[in-house]
Amino acid sequence: MKNTVMKQWDLERLFPDGLEDVLLRKNEQTEALREQLEKSQVPDNFKDFLVIVEEMQKLYSDVFSIDEYAICLSSQNMQDRNGHELMDRSQRLKAKMETLMLAFNQYIAAISEPTWNEWLQAEELAEVRTSLMERRKQVKDRLAPQLEQAIHTLSLNGFEGWEDLFEHEFANLRVPAEEDGERTELSFDMAFMKAMLSKDRSVRSSIAASLIEVCQQNQDRFALIFNHFSGFRNDLYELRGWHNPLKEMYEQNRIPEAAVSTMMKALHEHKDLLYRFLKRKAQIENITKPDWYDLYAPSFTAKTTLTYEKATDIVVKQFSQYSRKLGDFAKQAFHDGWVDAEPHENKRHGAFCASFPHAKESRVLLSFQGTYQDVVTLAHELGHAYHNTLLHEQPGFAQSAGTGLAETASTFAENLVLDAAIDLADTEEDALSLLEMKIINGLKYTTYIPAKFEFEKNFYEKRKQGKLSSSEITGLMEAKEREWFGDHLEHVNAYNWMSIPHFYDTEKAFYNLPYTIGYLFSNGIYAQYKETPASFPEKYDELLSHSGDLPMDELCSGFLGQDLTKQEFWNASFRPLQEAIEEYIRRTESYLS
Repeated sequence: MKNTVMKQWDLERLFPDGLEDVLLRKNEQTEALREQLEKSQVPDNFKDFLVIVEEMQKLYSDVFSIDEYAICLSSQNMQDRNGHELMDRSQRLKAKMETLMLAFNQYIAAISEPTWNEWLQAEELAEVRTSLMERRKQVKDRLAPQLEQAIHTLSLNGFEGWEDLFEHEFANLRVPAEEDGERTELSFDMAFMKAMLSKDRSVRSSIAASLIEVCQQNQDRFALIFNHFSGFRNDLYELRGWHNPLKEMYEQNRIPEAAVSTMMKALHEHKDLLYRFLKRKAQIENITKPDWYDLYAPSFTAKTTLTYEKATDIVVKQFSQYSRKLGDFAKQAFHDGWVDAEPHENKRHGAFCASFPHAKESRVLLSFQGTYQDVVTLAHELGHAYHNTLLHEQPGFAQSAGTGLAETASTFAENLVLDAAIDLADTEEDALSLLEMKIINGLKYTTYIPAKFEFEKNFYEKRKQGKLSSSEITGLMEAKEREWFGDHLEHVNAYNWMSIPHFYDTEKAFYNLPYTIGYLFSNGIYAQYKETPASFPEKYDELLSHSGDLPMDELCSGFLGQDLTKQEFWNASFRPLQEAIEEYIRRTESYLS
């Protein structure tokens, strides 16, 4: 790894001749293909149909790559006008592609049932069979094409308009705070981060009180937005004859309802893990009970600072111990300019992984500050990139995994590095901070998110009877939070419905829960890896390779020999978190006063 690790990514290699001609070409191809589909309506023969399928997949992958490139360009410098202009042009192309996909779905839905069944058995379509079946079913499950097109058009200023309004109003919220003895105003996001993560509990408490006050002052406006947003979704589902509001979420994540029901049952039965951790946290902090603003605040802070080279060494070493293939992949990513880790002022906050199927590469962005958390984040995003690399070998329509499956490889890679980092930590304080990080992250998926999901489900059900007042929405959230946290928190934050953007996402329904699905599914896989480490990597790669063309239950039964509708799998998924909490309680015994 010496002297060859790149700290900035190479974007130019992805489109060496620039994007001007590419954008022009893809716009023309999108228009031409849409006109062709609308003109022919029904394919004449299998050969013509196969050509259309291949052209659609190529165009789909290329447009996706352009959009990912625009995100990367604007994220590396948020002040870059070129990046924002490209983002705007990419969004317009993406909208055209979505219209084309609707036309393609209608095109395959028009094929007669006998012909469809015959063509679907062809070897040339084997790897995209699931995707094609889903697309045909989508049309059958929806309204007449003209009505769906009208809904799509009206959604731009309706459904999506409410999402835009939420984002606009939320971005304009300001929270009064005190910093270094001076009064100031913070964005809601910045204030929330300080309220949850400041090392000083009095600071957390003060900013949390300001956050609640700002929510109370603005709750009626946000309730109006939430009511109209959810009302649109409810009305759309009713028009389509969808009686189960979770139908779209199940389909987007390719998971059966029975599996989610079993998972939720297991989550409720493991709430004691949260209670045990909160009790120990209160003992360490010498407080009666934690409050909602204490949930993410660490009791221990790592003192060790790492160089970026050391961080990459840790990742490569742990990935290589799992499998040579994964280790070599990490080396390639670090050597070939896949990772942008250099922090600077205008860079986007947070971390993400972008996929470029046209080049069979990925790009990872983060701001490396030298902490163990950064090492874990690096592993998490490279887990996404490894998943992408396997999917890039599949046809375009077989490269899209649902959110749950998309989080599987990243969580698995994170576990590999986090467990090793805990064992290799220089000091006990470092080890406990990492252990705490693992626990807090796990509890987010096993408690905090499921509580939000059940609130959202209740809200949508009640919304069918009419609009809810802001106090009614807040009451719903408070009741659900109390159900999950019991009396182990002093107060709950009943205004979370105003600040979680996943509640206002038009593309993905009930967008919170898929992260829990992915976390537990990955943990179940990780628990199985621990039992059979030698034979596991090849089987795991096969699972990831097929994550874009097989449902989760078939992946689980086919590659892991497990049944997602049985509680045994989900119970095993809690094992890594349970072991971490038990170790934390044992190792913190000496810190109790």
